[in-house]
Amino acid sequence: MNGSGFNKDAKSLPSGVELVHNSEYKVDMAHFNGFSSRASGSLGASQPSAAVLRMALERTGGVRSYTVPDELSMESLIKFAGGC
Repeated sequence: MNGSGFNKDAKSLPSGVELVHNSEYKVDMAHFNGFSSRASGSLGASQPSAAVLRMALERTGGVRSYTVPDELSMESLIKFAGGC
């Protein structure tokens, strides 16, 4: 939605997600109105930090967004914490 990506002009978002503009950092962000994820209470955020997004957009290499299943997020957290 920001920069030269495929969605820079249309800013097309799925149902349940609205476009939010932050004028201080001059960025457009997606705001999730709800979650169906089991991990959202601890791992999810309804929208990114505008300051962090601006910093990421200005760094060399750009920004990529990824989606992973809840199970993979939880498994990664357990491994990071030194579990099984």
